Amino acid sequence: MISTKWFQGVNNIAHVLEVRKKVFFDELNQEKFLMHDIYDEFAFNVVIYEDEIPVGCGRLLFKEGKYFIDNVCVLKEHRGRHYGDLIVRMLVRRAVNMGAENTYSLVDSTCKHLFVKIGFIVTGEYEDGKSLMMKAGDVGGGCI
Repeated sequence: MISTKWFQGVNNIAHVLEVRKKVFFDELNQEKFLMHDIYDEFAFNVVIYEDEIPVGCGRLLFKEGKYFIDNVCVLKEHRGRHYGDLIVRMLVRRAVNMGAENTYSLVDSTCKHLFVKIGFIVTGEYEDGKSLMMKAGDVGGGCI
């Protein structure tokens, strides 16, 4: 059974940190990735569970006057089931419900297709290969 759960702040984010560690450190060897940062104090995290096991997560935070999505990840063995799509859509919907007209994300080239499919457009390119992307308004329809 698939379920989702929201967490705000640092209380009860053990499953969030567990998924981040498995994806960003163990799988992708991203030594510069911060497992936990100041934004976790007030950010909203969503976790996807498959049979009560955390398999993916993502975070919504407010910084620089904008709503940002980051740390979207799904465990390797659970990819291809559209969980990333669901995570991003849930985060955009939460931002809109909080008053966002636009939602932003700094996206690595490997994930760009996911955000484009949901309606994000590139608003800036960086030398490190990342793109600043923006989604105007809410998400429509269902997950793909």
